[in-house]
Amino acid sequence: MHSTPPPPPIDAYSVAEIQQRLAAFCPETTPSAQVDRVAAVAMILRHGTDGGLEALFMKRAEREEDPWSGHMAFPGGHVETTDASIEAAARRETLEEVGLELTEEMVIGRLSDISGGRLRTFELAVCPIVYYCPAPGPLTHNYEVAATVWVPLRYLGDVNNIEAYYYPPDPEQRAFSCFNHGPYTIWGLTYRILTQFMGLFEITLPTELPLTDVE
Repeated sequence: MHSTPPPPPIDAYSVAEIQQRLAAFCPETTPSAQVDRVAAVAMILRHGTDGGLEALFMKRAEREEDPWSGHMAFPGGHVETTDASIEAAARRETLEEVGLELTEEMVIGRLSDISGGRLRTFELAVCPIVYYCPAPGPLTHNYEVAATVWVPLRYLGDVNNIEAYYYPPDPEQRAFSCFNHGPYTIWGLTYRILTQFMGLFEITLPTELPLTDVE
């Protein structure tokens, strides 16, 4: 009996192949059509110095009014009435937060909306838009951003890099799946977006750790 070979690692795919997978994917967009509060985030890819693809993350500044204070996230924010589209909101927020100017031509696809969560209930739909930016240049941070980091996709596509994260305010102290990249912990909603993206390439990131509850 022949065993099924493992899927290729994520860094085996070119930008064109990633765009093809996204084009063949039919994202679920019902959540953003059913709630008043909609946010758009940009999953931005570039080629790193070693030639491999990397994704941009930002560490949110610690602010009492921010429910995701101090968390790792993709650039983005609420869609305003002045935004022409969800994609336009993602571009505007990215420019405001990290000083990176994206264009419509850089869009390579969209993932499904994400809503809800295990730690809180909120009437908000988050729409992830995937971009490829060939030459991002240096980044600048506004008051909402404490730091930015480019993380190799090969690291994010390797299940051996997944660890347990215990969110201090969680009264149940559940173990959440996460990536620890240097001083940065990627978990929660941002991790859920990554599970979607990697799933397009038959790479299954666990949403549950053994004998634990996760977000």
